[in-house]
Amino acid sequence: MSDGNVVYESTAKYLKDSTRLCDKIAKLNLIIDALFLVATEAAESDNITEYTLDSGQTKIKTAYRGAESVFKSIQAYENLKTMYQNKLVGRGFKLMDSKNFRTR
Repeated sequence: MSDGNVVYESTAKYLKDSTRLCDKIAKLNLIIDALFLVATEAAESDNITEYTLDSGQTKIKTAYRGAESVFKSIQAYENLKTMYQNKLVGRGFKLMDSKNFRTR
């Protein structure tokens, strides 16, 4: 490749290239942002739409049949991102004394 970019055939290979969870989350955010733009275009026309993620070093190209498939992909990537975030920081809750809450 003369331009120095790495071209990925799928987002799975793009994510697999990262070893740290925070890198995978950052890549998922890039993918989701690109898909929101595609969703806007697909909502206008509802035909086959292609999205390209070009971060300067990597390129991913994927085609979708319509707006519904784009929205399903966004939801799937959001779920995957949430799973990675939960692995990174875990789920938790904070216990507070009732004196910390405002009363009217």
